Amino acid sequence: MSTGSHELQSWLEIPRITWPTLPDLPVLTNPFILPIGTRHIYIHSPTTLLKWGRTEEEGIMTSLAHSILGGVVPKVLGVVSISDQPGRTGLILQRQRGTLLVELWPTLSPEKRMIVKDRLRDLLVRMRKHPLDYYGRPGGRPYTTFTTFDAIDHAFCTTRTEWDESRIQALRKVASDIGVDEAQRLALEQVERGTRFDDRPVLTHGDLSDRNFLADPDTLEITGIIDWEDALVMPAHYEYARARLSGGHKAEWRKELLDVLRDVLRVECATAQGADGGRESSGTYEKELEAWNNLVDVERAAQGFSDACYWTFE
Repeated sequence: MSTGSHELQSWLEIPRITWPTLPDLPVLTNPFILPIGTRHIYIHSPTTLLKWGRTEEEGIMTSLAHSILGGVVPKVLGVVSISDQPGRTGLILQRQRGTLLVELWPTLSPEKRMIVKDRLRDLLVRMRKHPLDYYGRPGGRPYTTFTTFDAIDHAFCTTRTEWDESRIQALRKVASDIGVDEAQRLALEQVERGTRFDDRPVLTHGDLSDRNFLADPDTLEITGIIDWEDALVMPAHYEYARARLSGGHKAEWRKELLDVLRDVLRVECATAQGADGGRESSGTYEKELEAWNNLVDVERAAQGFSDACYWTFE
């Protein structure tokens, strides 16, 4: 495995822009876009947005995602710094057309919802096909896990063994705080080390909320996947684990998203088995889904969620 340094190239080629002060730009307003602290989205031009107060990591992962998926991911057109606000970063992004799925979804019939879900599945399958050979972020940067109140960085990993040990160390740090006794901890460590699963590194968005998709209301084409701030290169099961653990999804959307991710797994199992007509080997799919669910149990504890976090259980 590598450090992914070559994947930083497109990010490094993006123009760097310095302004003396933050210009007086109109704020992008939408009831589903929530400003967090000093992080805001401004209308930079009719076709571009300025996301202010972002991290370099979000820019790197957005750039990587755009290189893999093309125009469905915003193109990073510039990286902005402000002379009178050192240490803070802004991203000038191409604006995506379409309607936020969180707005569109309630208006769709069951048949149209199935069309959207099928298109989301196909897009995620395509995203996950891109070959990667590390766990973390390009350039040897760490991966981050997110609890309800915190974000924790973990060392970049180049092998499955390093990944397993990284998750086990995370589990050991929090086990006593969340009521996991020694017997439970040892059992979870065995699950992490002993579970056979598709451990290939894939691009993982990390927050597949209905707020982060845009679609054309007429054609139902998916026109945007936005907000790549939680994105990482992770093992194939991790997107599913994030969907199970995230407290940010409404229950109705979580059900739809998990349906989509299981369909992604079905397609991937079918491809791996060389099945005809897109039908997976049932045994292969069921074994892989069981592995995913077992690894969710590890991640639940390793990320500091106790059994009281009811939303993490199906």
